[in-house]
Amino acid sequence: MGSYWVLYNAVLEKPRKASKDLISEAAVEEEVEAVCAHLKTLGHSCVRYPLVDIRKLVHDLATPPLLIFNLCEGFRGNAKKEMHVAALLELLGIPFTGNSAKTLGIAQDKDLTKRILSSAGIPTPRWMVYRGGTVADHIPLSFPLLVKPAQEDASLGIGKRNVVRDTESLNQVAGELYRRYLEPILIEEFLPGREFSVSLLEVEGELRTLPISEISLEGLGKEGSPLVSYEAKWIEDSPEYKLTPSICPAPVHEELGKALRTLAMETWEILGGKDYGRVDIRLDGEGKPFVLEFNPNPDISLQAGFSKSLKAAGIPYERFLEILIHNNLQSKEVSP
Repeated sequence: MGSYWVLYNAVLEKPRKASKDLISEAAVEEEVEAVCAHLKTLGHSCVRYPLVDIRKLVHDLATPPLLIFNLCEGFRGNAKKEMHVAALLELLGIPFTGNSAKTLGIAQDKDLTKRILSSAGIPTPRWMVYRGGTVADHIPLSFPLLVKPAQEDASLGIGKRNVVRDTESLNQVAGELYRRYLEPILIEEFLPGREFSVSLLEVEGELRTLPISEISLEGLGKEGSPLVSYEAKWIEDSPEYKLTPSICPAPVHEELGKALRTLAMETWEILGGKDYGRVDIRLDGEGKPFVLEFNPNPDISLQAGFSKSLKAAGIPYERFLEILIHNNLQSKEVSP
């Protein structure tokens, strides 16, 4: 059959990152194992390529593979360089799975994403951006507010104290995150309702929504402001992880399910989605859905939410990989 590469960001220690922040970066290795194991099941050879040296990558691509499974979520620990890896492959004319450099770059910038969504009439929580200094007492937002890095992913920097209820706490948390991540900080109105993820898959040019997944917040209690923190997403022995299980398919009534799927597809279209992705949506206190963000490079390891949605849709993992191959190579070997 053919030769395929699985390109991913090698995990490197970075002085500005806490050790636990590297857990989410290291998780890409589970994705690599899943993709390579199932490619071999399909009869393809698989080359694991941890990206460390961009010059070496350019040299090695002089003899390109048939297709690259692009799992890079950054370069040398910098998430903002995620788009540049895809841009390099585009410049070299090498087919790769996943979203384009442009879409990756837009989605990485949460402020820009929200501006685009808002201009298109897609509801997203009201927000502002902190770039250092002191936030004034009078801001055009209503407490409680969620404070998080504007150019990171995987819930980096998000914990219980990120939901603030007064200006003093807002300045303290925003300042700490700004100094830690050295980037703009997003401040948005916190929504108290249920949280959903809608995974999307492109099959021969047709966009499909997979069964909706819900992150159950009931275990966190009704007091306070329950949210999906970094611990809840990545630290398996933490109470937050154990108390926030994902449920797929999510128990939603027909009207809400239709609204969630429609918002996800509209977000995909306006941001130029390709191959696969995930839209995160949260309800306000009245049950109205708002788009939080678009993840153009979601975790596709076997235990991740995307794979759970594939399973709920009755799509074997091997079939998922076949779809990606066909999308990017128009392979006659893959049945329609």
